Amino acid sequence: MKPSAYISDGGILFKESPPDSMIKLTPLYAMRELTDREIMELYCMTSNNDPLEFARAILRKASEK
Repeated sequence: MKPSAYISDGGILFKESPPDSMIKLTPLYAMRELTDREIMELYCMTSNNDPLEFARAILRKASEK
């Protein structure tokens, strides 16, 4: 996946990479959209309805190619 945004060491987000940036930028990668069905499957799979576990599961799934 192509980077969709960049973040500086100081935590500043950039939507696009500046052409001649003097600061070090780390690329952030695009995540794919999940279907409602995928989200519901992840919700049912997470134990104890833990919101953090659910959020992490969604982020893992969305970052898969």
